[in-house]
Amino acid sequence: MKKTFLLSCMAAAGTFMLGACGDDQSGGNGDGGSEESVNLIAATQLDAESPFAVGFERFKEVVEEESDGSVTVEIHTDGSLGGNEDELVQNMETGSVDLVTASPGFMAQSAQAVDFFSMPYLFESNEHWEKTVDGEVGDAVASEIEDNTNFEILGYWSAGIRNYYGNEPIETPEDLKNVQIRTQDSPVVTNTWETLGAQTASVAWDEMYQALQNGVVDASENDFTNIYQASHHEVTKNISLTEHDYTTRVFFTSRDVYDNLSDEQQQAFDKAVEEATAAARESDRELADESRASMEEEGIEINEVDQAPFVEQTESVRQEAAESLDMTEEYEKVQQLKE
Repeated sequence: MKKTFLLSCMAAAGTFMLGACGDDQSGGNGDGGSEESVNLIAATQLDAESPFAVGFERFKEVVEEESDGSVTVEIHTDGSLGGNEDELVQNMETGSVDLVTASPGFMAQSAQAVDFFSMPYLFESNEHWEKTVDGEVGDAVASEIEDNTNFEILGYWSAGIRNYYGNEPIETPEDLKNVQIRTQDSPVVTNTWETLGAQTASVAWDEMYQALQNGVVDASENDFTNIYQASHHEVTKNISLTEHDYTTRVFFTSRDVYDNLSDEQQQAFDKAVEEATAAARESDRELADESRASMEEEGIEINEVDQAPFVEQTESVRQEAAESLDMTEEYEKVQQLKE
């Protein structure tokens, strides 16, 4: 995959030009050009303790050290530059954000292929997930996105294993009948829950606490870390281990000005991407274990679920998604990697 990025040109009380945005501030051309100072904006809707923030911090450390300070990074957390992932993707497109990690569903309108990773019960373990995203299938999805957008896929990050949570536990798909559940804005995701009998709703992540507290929605689905860090366990009573999604997040940027960096800056950027991805994945695993333990200590009930009926009932969603995305071959490869 190519490793490229978009410098920010932000408007704030007039025109505020960052490093490479001005005509006389452009960097090198990738062929030994001059090293001008470059400032990148990394943003997440999650808080400063999240795995995304950990990954961004590692990126900042490495790229600044390896570039001798000619590339710097500003990290914005807690939704300060976008309270939901779709806002962050839009801000990437307009150039006010340079580095984003988002769920596939929020990129699906720009590149349908990325919705492949939103399929329910696509993966059966973390090992299966890593073999998929770091191999041919991950490369194929990245290439499809890059061919149809101005995005450059830098790597795949994880966000735990998603489970159902609400005031009432669920044990079978029948328990979801008429339940109002907040989901991501992805055709595959919404089709999954509607196939299981639920009613889907779109709520911004930074509005979810109040939505659960006030009964705007009955339930949601997410991983242990995000549930705990957003304090949703304070306003819900149960987590049901549906384990429907070994979650894929896309670490990406825009391709526009990468070639204007000097060779040394490009090398620093690439190394930072690799180390940031490793750091984010490790943090995700550690925080998931810690978050589950903390919530159990605080009294939330975690319920076992027989996943077989859920897997069986959503098979049509996976088959239809693979066909509509023209990715049946990739779907078959994922199944083979289970063996």
